[in-house]
Amino acid sequence: MEWLAGDGSDRCYYRIRSPELPNPLVLMQLSGSDAEALKSGGYEWITIANLLAEQGVFVPRVSSALTAHAALLIEDYGNQMLEGVVLQNIQTQRMTDIRTLYRRCSGIVARFLGIPRNESSIWCKRGFDTERFTWELNFFMQKYARPVAGVVLTTAEETQFNRDVRILSETLAANSQYFVHRDLHSRNIMVKDDKLAVIDFQDARLGPASYDLVSLCFDSYVPFNGVLRRQLLDDGLEVIRQINGADVYAEATALWRPMLLQRQLKAIGSFGFLTLDKQRGDYLKYVPSALATIEDQAVLDSRWPFISGPLLQRLRAHLNQVGHDSRD
Repeated sequence: MEWLAGDGSDRCYYRIRSPELPNPLVLMQLSGSDAEALKSGGYEWITIANLLAEQGVFVPRVSSALTAHAALLIEDYGNQMLEGVVLQNIQTQRMTDIRTLYRRCSGIVARFLGIPRNESSIWCKRGFDTERFTWELNFFMQKYARPVAGVVLTTAEETQFNRDVRILSETLAANSQYFVHRDLHSRNIMVKDDKLAVIDFQDARLGPASYDLVSLCFDSYVPFNGVLRRQLLDDGLEVIRQINGADVYAEATALWRPMLLQRQLKAIGSFGFLTLDKQRGDYLKYVPSALATIEDQAVLDSRWPFISGPLLQRLRAHLNQVGHDSRD
């Protein structure tokens, strides 16, 4: 058995090799509510995996469910994450290959968007509603803006913040009509034998058409500049237009900037949470990149002027003060 480094989740992973196995397997060790769900036969990872496989998306197949041990044995897709492939291509200046690779990833997003809604499906019973988007933006304030960046709002600013959060959240929630992975980035796409396999999909839910594409193209783990990110986004939107049609394309195009603002502020909050609360390592090093992705894409909006303007400026001022003023 070989321990595999994870990311921000509470699951543990181990690679298992044996002369009796034609190929290695991965043991996914569960805990807490996940472990209880597996024992009761309702673990959502398995349900979503089966759904995605039916849609032609490569996901690790389940070899065996070890309910007594709160574990799954699943197909091994190796150690090569999309992040690693991107970094190799950057070193060799193969930028055309990166765009080709991301078009293939956008094809996966398009498959997600084409999954028909079924009210009995678990992913249709939860979604990015106004309450969820609002919680995530408050999470950003609680886990990063206040404790790390030292942002203290006046009474008037707090009123502005709450108003902006409400309007932005309502706008995005009104368009939460599609299957979204919820955490699609370069560490949750594996590359093996020219296949792209998606992992960490168990929290899939209803969300806006632009959610996963924004998450993929503006991923803080890869060192892309703003121009390349916009090219990847435009490529992805075109893939969506070709596969999902003009209406879905129009929705994704209309909302990608608001989605980027909300998604990246939530990600910055998560970086603070994983670093300070969970002590999983230095995730704060990704904050400059996450903030730069917002600044580079003209997200200032009169509908939510405070969180898309002065608040971002205060985050940048803090990074400059502490010497983390690097950009993408």
